Amino acid sequence: MILDISIGFFVSLSFAILFNAPKRSLIPIIILGIGAVFIKKYMLLYNFSLEFSTFIAAFFIGSVSLYFSHLQNIPILVYAISSSIVLVPTVNAYKAMIGFIQISTHQINNQELIIQSLHYGLKTWFVFGAIAIGIVLPTQFIKKYRFKIL
Repeated sequence: MILDISIGFFVSLSFAILFNAPKRSLIPIIILGIGAVFIKKYMLLYNFSLEFSTFIAAFFIGSVSLYFSHLQNIPILVYAISSSIVLVPTVNAYKAMIGFIQISTHQINNQELIIQSLHYGLKTWFVFGAIAIGIVLPTQFIKKYRFKIL
């Protein structure tokens, strides 16, 4: 659990600094990153799929970043982009790319390697889609009904 906290902390903080986020937005970005890691890890622990748990964590980021953006008058993307980097499926993308490189460079016609590479590639693609949809849905919903809710 300490490792998850430190991953969420350092990745969110370092990408916020890399993207030149304002100093007053660093604490909310760290909170969003750690919260997203917790949500994703606990949902995976309770046997939810990777795509669904990533979607719920991204929905959390979208919802809470909307609140922080109204609170501090900073654009939503400052919070959402820096804190959603922790959700990127790096291992699946790496395995897919290694498989595709092996297929293309060595002219391997191994059907199992092709299927496995496609599996990892599609899993990565669906997780990226879950991140995008999870961040966009709350912002679009609140923008449509802003005066009734806020």
